[in-house]
Amino acid sequence: MSASLPRSLEKGRLFRQKLKTGQNLSGAWSTLGLPQATALMARAGLDYVLIDLEHGQGGVAGLAAQVQALLVYDTAVMVRLPDHSEGAIKRVLDAGANIIMAPAVDTPAQASSILSAALFSPEGKRGVAVGAIPAADQGYLPLEYFAEANEATSFLFQIESPEALENLEALMSMDRVDGFFVGPNDLSASLGVFRQFDEALFTQAMQSIESTAVRKGKVLGCLPYSGSDSAALHARGMQLAPGGSDQAFLRAGATAIVKELGNA
Repeated sequence: MSASLPRSLEKGRLFRQKLKTGQNLSGAWSTLGLPQATALMARAGLDYVLIDLEHGQGGVAGLAAQVQALLVYDTAVMVRLPDHSEGAIKRVLDAGANIIMAPAVDTPAQASSILSAALFSPEGKRGVAVGAIPAADQGYLPLEYFAEANEATSFLFQIESPEALENLEALMSMDRVDGFFVGPNDLSASLGVFRQFDEALFTQAMQSIESTAVRKGKVLGCLPYSGSDSAALHARGMQLAPGGSDQAFLRAGATAIVKELGNA
């Protein structure tokens, strides 16, 4: 990696290179907002950690601490936005996120608005504070960050509703969107078959998403669900299928201790 680039851009470029190879990438969710827990997961060699600002604990301050904790690792920082607001997008990127995951993107208009807020001019209208932000190596490499940030940032949009399914063709035809991620709980709930993953409405929706992504050459990811663990999703061509979370790992470990002593 080049020393002339901010560390955040080095990591963003490395992640994009991995995506382009088509390889399955290892990842886990950060839901507790704790930099120590995030660093522990990254040290295992994960390709990415997905920091959840939509449902997880912690906010932008916690995100910034996690980004700093991961600077020594090649593990990319993927962040699920709390919403689609321009302010949230700007602050997440300024903190040093490499990949933006936007929840519940239903229309091309929503997708275009998110991209515009996330990309510097002339591609978008992202606010410029490169002389101070962590993403620009605390402002030490402002020009380098401004010149390369657009190209080094990846975008994943979540498909979670019937409206998104109706607009699937148009959404997946957008050049600057790298890929899509399915939230099976939200998708099944919006289809009226919450967690009934064998129901035709859900299976047909998944088949449509998967086939369209292949045809359009888009990266695809999904949260594992009953009957489809990470390995099964990878086998179906999904490069991104995060295999757990900090919270789940702690819960499983504590439960195993109690069971081992016969107290569960």
